Amino acid sequence: MRTDEEAKHIFLTGDLHFLHPKIVSICNRPTTIEEHDEWLINRFNSVVGKKDELYILGDVSMGNLEKTDKLLDRLHGKKFLILGNHDNSIKNSTRFVHTAQIHNFNFNSESYPNVHLVLCHYPMLSWDRKIFGSCHLYGHVHGRLAGVGLSFDIGVDANDYLPLTLEQVMDKFTKMSLGLM
Repeated sequence: MRTDEEAKHIFLTGDLHFLHPKIVSICNRPTTIEEHDEWLINRFNSVVGKKDELYILGDVSMGNLEKTDKLLDRLHGKKFLILGNHDNSIKNSTRFVHTAQIHNFNFNSESYPNVHLVLCHYPMLSWDRKIFGSCHLYGHVHGRLAGVGLSFDIGVDANDYLPLTLEQVMDKFTKMSLGLM
């Protein structure tokens, strides 16, 4: 069993799009293309600590491995990658503790008992253990697609350009299950 405090030190996000020459105009991000990567790193590092866990649900970078690794070295947290459609050049980066297409994330604490999240870059209509109350987080759609059931877009464009803590994610799922969202 883990502690409730640990839920405040696990972060989830997606669709950073470092080194992407058109992401600011495509997604109307509130920065310039010249300042985008620095702006996003600063936002993340303002909430993610160096010892925190950071799950990135795809589309980390449009750059090559060397340039992307330099940016990842500056981004706080122990990083886990769920591959997106723009991650081919970095899928072998040593900056990630673990890399996968889909990741079944489990967490168990007093306030968050038997949590099961299915992490995938792409939104799904159905996922592992859905009928048993598991939840699904995805990216890819940049805030342009509502989730189905207990699922939602964890990407930066849908979440004020910040990662969410596991605590924030679970609070959001609780509100969804109560029909408050």
